[in-house]
This record gives sequence, structure tokens and C-alpha cells, in this order.
Amino acid sequence: MFAVPALPALEPLISFQEYSQMKRKLGSFNRFKEHPRASLPELKTYVDHIEFLLGLADTCRRLLATKENLEYLKEIRRKLKVLENVMIQVVLRGERLEDVLQNQEK
Repeated sequence: MFAVPALPALEPLISFQEYSQMKRKLGSFNRFKEHPRASLPELKTYVDHIEFLLGLADTCRRLLATKENLEYLKEIRRKLKVLENVMIQVVLRGERLEDVLQNQEK
């Protein structure tokens, strides 16, 4: 009879430290939304997307670090960075959304 080695156990997709960081970021974002310019109607979609992506922390903590999941997490982080930059430029710097989007296309 042949012995087949067991597959190595996979780590969680994100560490507890990364999970805590995402949760803190969500808390900070909730305070950021209280800024008067954060309630501009044209930013609603961006606010909703950021909340959704940061809310995925619980899901990411339960997933295993497979190749597909790591690619998914990489895409989430990329999108989150773009959305955060848009919000910072429009809300804190007072730039127009159209100008910010136009500059990002370049």
C-alpha cells in the first residue's frame, strides 16, 4: 500500500493584522463620510463601492489563500486605491469629479 502525503494546509487569505487594518480603514471611512463634500450626489456610487470593498474584510478572513483568491484580493486592493484617491481629491482637495476622472485616464 502506498502512502499519499496530505496537501499542505492553506493560510487564510488575509492575516489577522490585515483584517484589523481593513476594519480600522472602514471606521475611518465612516468618519470621512461625515465631511460635507462627501455627501455630493455624484460621489454616492464611489462611497457605496468603497464601503462594499472594505466590508469584504470578514469574507477575506474566511477564505483560503488560493491562487484565484489572491488575484481577487489584489484586484480589490487596486480598485480600492483608485476609489480612495478619487474621494480624497474631490472631498478634501475640493477638485471637480470630472477633472479627477479625466486626469486618471491619462
